[in-house]
Amino acid sequence: MSTQKSINGINIQVSFCNQINCQPIPLDQISKGAPLANVYAKEGVANTYTVNIVSHVPTQLNIDTPPDPNVVVSLDNNAGYLYLAYNGIQAVNTPINQGNVNCRVFWFEYNSSVDLDNPPADTQFNLYHTQFDYTIEQAGGNAEAIFVQERNDDPETDRGTVTTPAKDD
Repeated sequence: MSTQKSINGINIQVSFCNQINCQPIPLDQISKGAPLANVYAKEGVANTYTVNIVSHVPTQLNIDTPPDPNVVVSLDNNAGYLYLAYNGIQAVNTPINQGNVNCRVFWFEYNSSVDLDNPPADTQFNLYHTQFDYTIEQAGGNAEAIFVQERNDDPETDRGTVTTPAKDD
C-alpha cells in the first residue's frame, strides 16, 4: 500500500504519521474520547485540505489486515500496523447544528488485542500525530465537515470526532 491513493472521489497524500512521545503513556493519563482532529483549507491549492489527527494507540499492536484494502492508505510505510481509511460521505447526527451534517468519514486504524472498553490497568499507549492532505476529485461530492474515528480492528472499538474547517469572517 502506498502513502498516496485515490479513494471514493478524493486523492489522499499522507505527509507523516509520527509517534510523538518518548516514554509509553499509562492508561490513567490518556484521553478517553475520540482522537483530536482539525482540518483547514490548503492555501493556494483548490479543493485541497490538510488534516491533523492526534491519537492514543496501545503499545501492543498486531499486524493488521484491513477489512477493505481498497479504502486504506498505509501510515507506517507499509509495515502493516497503522492505516488511514476513507469511507466516503455520510450523514452524521450531531448537536453542533442539531441535526445531520454531511461528513467525510476517516478512520485511524490499527489492530491491538487490548479491549479499549475494558483495558487492563497496566495498559500503555503511544501518542501519534498524523497529517495528510486530501484533494476532492470531480466525483468527490460535497461535505460540510470531517468525521475522524479510531478503530481497533480487534476487538472492534470505535471512537470519533467531528470537525469543520474554520470559516474566514
